[in-house]
Amino acid sequence: MDDPQTLQPAAPSVSNCSPCSSRMCSLGRDICTINDNTSDDAMDGDMTISRDRSSNTNIDDTTTAKNTSSPKRLFAECALVEIIHLHDCLRGAMRQIQKDVNSLVLTASVIEDDPEYITDIQKLKDYPAAYANNDTQPTSLKFDIEKANDLSNNVASRFHLIWSVFQAHSGAEDEFIWPALKTKIESKKRSGNAAGTGGSTQSSTIPVHCGCESHLEQESYEEDHEMEETMFKQINTNLRRLNGSFRYYHANPHPAALCIIKKVINLLSDQTDHLTKHLEEHLEKEETHCLPMVQKHMTNDEISTLVGQIMGKRSAEMMGKILNLAVCSLPTDEREDMVKCLKKAMGGTFFEKWLTMGGWDSTSMIDTQQQQNDSKQDGKVRSNSEDSESSQNVLQSGSKRKRAGGTVEQHANKNVYFQGHITDRRMRHPSKYYIMENGACKLIWNSSEAKCTSEDSEIEIPQFAQSELTPTFHFCESKGKMVHGCEHYSRSCKLRHPATGQLFTCRLCCEEVRSSNKYAYGSIPVLDRQAVKEILCMKCGSLQPAGPKCVNPDCESEGGRFAKYFCSICNLYDDDEQKAIYHCPYCNLCRKGKGLGIDFRHCMRCNACIDINEYDTHVCIPQRLQGNCPICNESMFESTEPFRGMKCGHVMHLNCYNEYAARCYHGKISCPLCKQVFDNMRG
Repeated sequence: MDDPQTLQPAAPSVSNCSPCSSRMCSLGRDICTINDNTSDDAMDGDMTISRDRSSNTNIDDTTTAKNTSSPKRLFAECALVEIIHLHDCLRGAMRQIQKDVNSLVLTASVIEDDPEYITDIQKLKDYPAAYANNDTQPTSLKFDIEKANDLSNNVASRFHLIWSVFQAHSGAEDEFIWPALKTKIESKKRSGNAAGTGGSTQSSTIPVHCGCESHLEQESYEEDHEMEETMFKQINTNLRRLNGSFRYYHANPHPAALCIIKKVINLLSDQTDHLTKHLEEHLEKEETHCLPMVQKHMTNDEISTLVGQIMGKRSAEMMGKILNLAVCSLPTDEREDMVKCLKKAMGGTFFEKWLTMGGWDSTSMIDTQQQQNDSKQDGKVRSNSEDSESSQNVLQSGSKRKRAGGTVEQHANKNVYFQGHITDRRMRHPSKYYIMENGACKLIWNSSEAKCTSEDSEIEIPQFAQSELTPTFHFCESKGKMVHGCEHYSRSCKLRHPATGQLFTCRLCCEEVRSSNKYAYGSIPVLDRQAVKEILCMKCGSLQPAGPKCVNPDCESEGGRFAKYFCSICNLYDDDEQKAIYHCPYCNLCRKGKGLGIDFRHCMRCNACIDINEYDTHVCIPQRLQGNCPICNESMFESTEPFRGMKCGHVMHLNCYNEYAARCYHGKISCPLCKQVFDNMRG
């Protein structure tokens, strides 16, 4: 929900090395010191630099790709297939990085391996000028530095995406899979030993040796993760050194610096090849040894619970990165299969809705890949901010009918008339009106000119009551002054109701109006924040598509954001610096907290975000927040009130619980749903 909530901590809570040669030590030190945080000790000293990389070509996926169809068939009916899909994403992404690095090596192959070294610094600075009008320039001066720089940036963006996904994957294995497998095997071993001592009949049915010695390999997998993490850090160090080398060359363009760039690129190629080989061997070992062992010793329900625990710690940002990696690395059919399996594994939650609203359904992912192929920008990776803003490209102008005292809207298959404020029937246009056209905001109305600038005669400019256009303020205690917004949220924009076309500072303000009697013809519908398409900037009065900041170049905000926190799915704006909010992809709502895996985890069975300190001890109740509060009978899933969980697992509003507990006698309280009695007032 866009209104975060928490439970009391007494019970389970629900939230809402150096590339320089000896002759170039001086230049090498200058380049290496550009990166303040770069340590040469992080480089792998055993790696050698190839003298000639001009013969390197792109890796042929048809000859190097592992046959992953067999593991997929093996785990087709098991939740572990999600791990196989993630392995394929990592494999494909690493091969693409190898291709990009090989292109980088090919670009740098024109640089002379050992150019004539010039000891005079002044001659070094004048070296390029000496060949300004000379047709016999050294080949080093023909190096396309701009192309190499672009390739390096593409490699770095893809590399950091892979690194973050790998960390989430390896961390989940170390935290969940291995401990669960070890516990299960040891349990079977104890039961097998107990059966062995009970007689020959029992010992013949339950083997004493059930493969428990295999858990000793856990150390090997953890060592692989540590080694691969070290390799990622080494590549990251070398990428930063390469970036510093480019900047150094732009400041001091001489062939000796180019030679160092080539050496750094060659080292990067060696490191990438080494990591790709090690990672593929590790992933293959997991698929042929570790995961079959999990499938052997654990039931499908236990595996589904295990995978659910892993997914419950992955934030919306991390899920976006994984899906982004799938778009960049997997063919269309495998992406569709991956999304299908994700929906199946996250059944009972709102994850599928999050996929659709976030543009991650199979159709959108195919369209995204087609756009990337058409643009022919190999290696370009979408950032999370681009993912969030891309969902705004489908926004339309909203209601196109002119409001004259009231509007007629189709609601619940009926013609419902919504009247403006009875006390203020004067209707006015916004100062400016922008609509989304061909993926860009277009100005179609400017009040200073009092005319429509659009060639589309069917578009009519909406009108609002003066009270709707007037900015609202409230006192912010943290800032000690009046700021834009309302008592519920600090923000400098208003939401336009998707059904009535009216403006409200937030959906809770709309709820307050709904509960009043200010409207002549019935009640207005609930403001669906996820259906909001237009907002009004309270600083300049411009009506525009929903987004993180004002599109009006003349706005006094000067490109500033409407609020510190913005969710493009919930259209939630909040500028409270002391409030932490995150979007849960499984609730598909914004909750109060630092995020999944930080202070909350999502329980797939409860379909609720649980305090991370209470997660292991909470009692699972399917869809625990989907019902109504047993005391006030109001919906809990989107409630703005804090919750209180009881030891039996049932939940109610905190205020309702306090009132209910006050009526209990003798220090005992019973759950109003299951009637379970507790001996203390803590529930």
